Amino acid sequence: MKVCLIKASAQSGFKRYKQYQGSPPQSIYAVAAATPDDVTYELVDETAGEQVGRGTDADLVALFMSTPDAWRGYELADRFRRRGMTVVIGGLHASFLPDEAAQHADAVIVGEAEGVWEQLLDDYRGGRLQPRYRNPIPVSLASLRPFPNHRANLQRYQGMGTVLVSRGCRFQCSYCTVPGFFNQFRARPVGAILDEIRSSGLKYVELHADNLIADRDYALELFTALKPLNIHWAGEATINIAQHPDVLQAAADSGCFYLVVGLETASQPALRAAGKGFVVVDRVEENIRRLHEHGIAVDSAMLFGFDQHDASIFQETLDWVDAVRLDVAHAVILTPFPGTPLFRRLEQEDRLLTRDWRLYDCEHVVFEPKQMSADRLRAGRDWFYTKHNSLLRSIKRRRHQPAVLKWMGLGA
Repeated sequence: MKVCLIKASAQSGFKRYKQYQGSPPQSIYAVAAATPDDVTYELVDETAGEQVGRGTDADLVALFMSTPDAWRGYELADRFRRRGMTVVIGGLHASFLPDEAAQHADAVIVGEAEGVWEQLLDDYRGGRLQPRYRNPIPVSLASLRPFPNHRANLQRYQGMGTVLVSRGCRFQCSYCTVPGFFNQFRARPVGAILDEIRSSGLKYVELHADNLIADRDYALELFTALKPLNIHWAGEATINIAQHPDVLQAAADSGCFYLVVGLETASQPALRAAGKGFVVVDRVEENIRRLHEHGIAVDSAMLFGFDQHDASIFQETLDWVDAVRLDVAHAVILTPFPGTPLFRRLEQEDRLLTRDWRLYDCEHVVFEPKQMSADRLRAGRDWFYTKHNSLLRSIKRRRHQPAVLKWMGLGA
């Protein structure tokens, strides 16, 4: 039996952002790891530019996608079903809107795939495929098998493989899909992570976690244990890692060179309203300075469109990003993805402008802003992007912030 695992990806700003953050996607790699040894599989990551051939000989096709990629996933699903192939859909979007996904699939996976994927394959082979699969309990990360990094063309990911560390986050930010998908924080045993990295032979690794310091003591244990492996790693954590000198030192000593920290906005009222008041705007400059002192580059999206934002937010954000010496800032329009408290609130307030998921790509305005027009929000985001990425500012960042050069030289 053969299955084809596809990470669907539409051409959009969201895709470009994911390409920049590139590493093998957790969705299809987690499913591949859970696939029984007597089942062969092929992996196709459209975000990385891979394509699925029309002549694939797989018995079953499993598609995974986020909301901006939903219609691309449905397009592929419909194409395969017209050819008489069995199609399964899973991932974030399908988990939050399973009835919609079911219109394009023979079966839908809701939530984490491990534990139900194996049952699904067994049901398929037995001719008793069910329309929906949902794991009633959170997956034990201690039971997971390693990601198949050996099957990836790592050149597509700047030489970086991926190893799962944890799932879930202790925070409940209103715009984030993580709490709705992983309803509790769980971490893998440190020994399992070390064994996977050793056996993989990887030198550049994404430590995959929604928040690497969700558990401070666990993070310190992990980073300390990683040091002898002599790897270089990137990951995602809150900026508050800088307030724990021992954890930060251990991260740097173990090879951390790049962190996505999720600052999101220069507006403290917006952060508080979104459930992210633990990010203190006035402390960010000092926190980034500490990360730079340890040779760690800092990446964050800047979200525009919170209810607390008026038209002054664009200049305010540009000045703030310059002042705090953020290495990489992505200009993003706040997007209410299904499954988030933000989506539910805007839906209740009748402020959603469209349910065309193709426009939920973080570059289009899909809701009615509170203190400016949708056109002004889009224009302001574009203005920030142009100004922030001007030649003069780019040169200045590279000259004064050498930490980012480690990322620029990755894979060299």
